Amino acid sequence: MAVASGIYLTWITGAIIISISLMPFFKPDYAKIRISSFIDMFRRYWAHMIVVFSVYLWKDILDQLDRILMANTQLDMTPYIYAIEGDIVWWIQDSLNNSLLSFGLTHFYVMGFMAVTFSSFIYPIFFDDRYMADRVSLSMFWVYILAIPFYLFFNVRVTGNYIPEMETIAYDLTPEIHNWFIQIDPFTNGMPSLHIGLPFAIWLTMERWDSDERWLRYRRLLLIFIIITAFTILYLGIHWVTDIIGGIIVAMIAVEITAKTHKPIWQFADERLFSRRLARAIDDPKKWFSESWVITKKFFHPIQQPSSSQTKAFIAAVLILTSGVLLWDATHQDFPIEGVNPTNAAGSEGWVVGVEDIDDEITIKLWNVSTQKEAIIQGNNWSSPPQIELSNNNLILFDELKLDFFQLNNSSIEVFEPIFSLINDDKLDAVSIVENNQGQPCLVIVKNNTIEIFNAINNELISSNNIEGLTAIEGAGQLFASAYNTINGPMINVTTPFNPGIEINILIENFSNELNDEYLAQFYEIPVDYNNSTIIDIEMEGNLVVVLVDVGPLNRLILVDALTGNQEMISNPLWPSESPSIEGNYIAFLQRPIFSPTINLEPEDFNRDVFIWNIEDNNGRVQITVDDLDQENPHVLDNGVTWIEINENGDSKLVIYSLEKTFEEYSSVVLQSAILMLIPLLLLLSHQAAIEKRISN
Repeated sequence: MAVASGIYLTWITGAIIISISLMPFFKPDYAKIRISSFIDMFRRYWAHMIVVFSVYLWKDILDQLDRILMANTQLDMTPYIYAIEGDIVWWIQDSLNNSLLSFGLTHFYVMGFMAVTFSSFIYPIFFDDRYMADRVSLSMFWVYILAIPFYLFFNVRVTGNYIPEMETIAYDLTPEIHNWFIQIDPFTNGMPSLHIGLPFAIWLTMERWDSDERWLRYRRLLLIFIIITAFTILYLGIHWVTDIIGGIIVAMIAVEITAKTHKPIWQFADERLFSRRLARAIDDPKKWFSESWVITKKFFHPIQQPSSSQTKAFIAAVLILTSGVLLWDATHQDFPIEGVNPTNAAGSEGWVVGVEDIDDEITIKLWNVSTQKEAIIQGNNWSSPPQIELSNNNLILFDELKLDFFQLNNSSIEVFEPIFSLINDDKLDAVSIVENNQGQPCLVIVKNNTIEIFNAINNELISSNNIEGLTAIEGAGQLFASAYNTINGPMINVTTPFNPGIEINILIENFSNELNDEYLAQFYEIPVDYNNSTIIDIEMEGNLVVVLVDVGPLNRLILVDALTGNQEMISNPLWPSESPSIEGNYIAFLQRPIFSPTINLEPEDFNRDVFIWNIEDNNGRVQITVDDLDQENPHVLDNGVTWIEINENGDSKLVIYSLEKTFEEYSSVVLQSAILMLIPLLLLLSHQAAIEKRISN
């Protein structure tokens, strides 16, 4: 469930106060406002409340599924929406943008919607208008139900996160508001707009069934609200014009479903009948059971003589079941490596390395992800778990005094021996891998303010240079990146050690934001200090460099293109980040989602979750773990991500998460079976419909 924050409590309190204070203006003329009615409505309409408020119980679950599904399938319909609309919404925002309007509409967007949805449901049940309450509650419910397939399989990003010139004004008004929106909104649920669909469905319901116009004033309020909301969601950089159309269509369908379902549903779920049925069951259980059996038989009687209605229902059930299985498969792409409890792990391309420390005995295991075969790593006897550097089938294990280098070129080998070993008297501070002009792997070792480069194949020391102020290193192919502190802030130096002449110095941008900095300083009690910030980790892939920057209160991830100098912050600026990994089109990293400073927890007490960033699609951050477990050491593989998962008891396991758009065998069987079943079912439906029409004519 969503964690409450100060701003959320302010909004919901304001919405309740507004709703109650407006009661005298919009109540039916016959109605009276009594304090006792607030209490009595819970007794009289508890089933209606369950129907309406149930959507909030599974909304978080659906949002989490949406995030995971987006990460697995990359289902993104935004380019098609943009191709249709172009920059219409940007023209609206750009021509009218001002701080006062932004402030007012942001609060209207959230609190106004809360007030309207709350009032639309509470007013009919408070004034005991059961006729309208039956229909309004179901219309609200069906709107949410109809929106689910769109949110899961028709992902449309918010305009402010897609159109380059646009701002997500509402999401970024203040850091606390930003954190609240990040928590409750995956930013891919644009179609349909429920800010339009829900009030429009309520207005249409009242328009259709308010025959004596007792709710005329409230209907007019709803219409005005819908018009203002339509402008608001476009201006704030949240929705597309198409989303508004989608919301209206969903609302119209929901009202039609309500018209067909309100009688049978409320005949069964009417609160007034529940107590009678309960009393009857207690008074005469035998008679109650007999009557229930008759009703049950009557309910299933149509199945004995199936018509097109039953066939349609069966087809719908097959489609829902099949969709459910495929959804489960698409959102459960991770699997553990059995029998492994690692203390450290790394992965690259098709290999995963895990370090186990059981009863002070260190074991290094290697897995080939594609063949799912295990191999043993020999070499130095490790007294403590070594660090791992894995890149391009080259593996380094090292601690403070010794190092082993392996090449993983042969997937059939069961035991790997080190090609190059090193034992030092000086402490090894950092190790990385580069390639010389002949493509041979070379080790870059930092120790005692010195950088040494070794040819790992012939054990030859190539160069040794003194350094000052070095904070991190990383190699990728023939490129080598090193990080330094300067008086102007952290800087990376990118060179080609074996091809002198290429040297690039890039000063890391501070990406300052006054509101964010103030928020962080207040929460962490540590000021943001960009000039004295430090790069503590570097990861590279080609010309792309991911740097982890300590800015004081927390660490941030910056993606740098060494050739162009372009920089982009890829982590949430308000959340601590760590453990970046880059390979191919993906960057994996950890973040601690800290949603509210009102929670009585230290930042380090928040669990770390795995996020990915798609470089090619620039789809922003996608969270792929959504649980109460802690994660460590994410690494990008050829077609997936691996990490260590730690449960509440401190037990760990190595998890591999697939990024391939494939289905498991059981999903394929279900899908194939559904297709085969649909052929005779559709033929039967066509036959039944034709016969029924012939009889009716």
